[in-house]
Amino acid sequence: MLNAEPALPLSPAQDTTLEQSLCYASELLSCAAATAYESSDRLSGTHRHLALSVVHLVELAKTVVDRSLNGIEVR
Repeated sequence: MLNAEPALPLSPAQDTTLEQSLCYASELLSCAAATAYESSDRLSGTHRHLALSVVHLVELAKTVVDRSLNGIEVR
């Protein structure tokens, strides 16, 4: 049986920096985009468009996270 709440490498209870958390979020978003993109290959029509919309939205969110990371590195 799958655990409803998988153990994450960076949980709020652990000592993590904002930069580490943003890096982890960026990696998760990359995986989500890749999963949605690969899933779209098996779809057609409206379902394919919806899956590709998810890819687009995830990539937008990843851009926000990555820009935040760049801001941290500059300081």
